[in-house]
Amino acid sequence: MDNLLAQLPALIGVALGVIGTLATTMVTDAARWRRERFYDACLRYARALRRYSQLVAGITAGRRPGATTPAVDPALGLSRLSDEEIDRAVTDAWEELCLLADADTVDAARKMRVAAKRMEAFARVGADIEFDLDGWAVQGLELRRARDDFYRAARSRMGVKALSTSSSLIHREGGPGSGRG
Repeated sequence: MDNLLAQLPALIGVALGVIGTLATTMVTDAARWRRERFYDACLRYARALRRYSQLVAGITAGRRPGATTPAVDPALGLSRLSDEEIDRAVTDAWEELCLLADADTVDAARKMRVAAKRMEAFARVGADIEFDLDGWAVQGLELRRARDDFYRAARSRMGVKALSTSSSLIHREGGPGSGRG
């Protein structure tokens, strides 16, 4: 019995160590899970809006001299814009983001969606009306700025160092999907 009493402090120490390790592991795993889910939600949202805005750019490509986005037949493109699949992808990604993101990221995501919706208005202009190239360029810039703001907010939330340049750099100097896109 004396032997057991002598070893009791060591046994208590081991038990507390195991409990501490389990608690730390649980907290760390939960934080990693939240971080991964947040990252996935941001990625899904950005991809859904990119597909949406690329479709809009494709619909308008035939009306924009020098457009680099592959042209999409306007009737087919507008039909796809009205299709439930694209709207559902953006809406589902938005809902997931709202559940997992902080207020700054959600606000930046909303602004990106608003900018993309304004681009859609250009795709819906009838062929008999002159296309507003300057307005398109201004809205394209607004969409890229909104995307940069979204990325900045998401990176901040994840604790990732901010980019020293625009995430839209690929769109400069005539690269794939350039600003005229």
